[in-house]
Amino acid sequence: MQKLDIKAFGFALGIVWGGLMFLLGIFDIFYFWGNAWGRFMSMVYLGYRPTVFGCIFAAAWGFIYASLLGFAIAWSYNRLVEENKAEVDRRIKDLAQKIWEKKGRPAGSAKDDWNEAERIIRGK
Repeated sequence: MQKLDIKAFGFALGIVWGGLMFLLGIFDIFYFWGNAWGRFMSMVYLGYRPTVFGCIFAAAWGFIYASLLGFAIAWSYNRLVEENKAEVDRRIKDLAQKIWEKKGRPAGSAKDDWNEAERIIRGK
């Protein structure tokens, strides 16, 4: 599995969420979603009011919150991928060792044994 770019993932999530909060604030201004939505937005995003500047504040806070969450998600995912890769490599190494021993431990067959073990483990 591929690792995620932590910065790119965090900033992308922040941009999307910040933009969404801006749009929801604009909808609150023009379509009067009611007091419940405005109260919720003002509790979560400091400085939010159903105004253009309030929408900008909500977008900025949304960007910050979502970016931090995105950084944490990408970092956690990368840690899991590293652990999974190490486990798969260990399994390939063990199987290649068994293949080599089964063949009678011939000299110079390490690469072929590794490739065969990798094909079996990864299903390629």
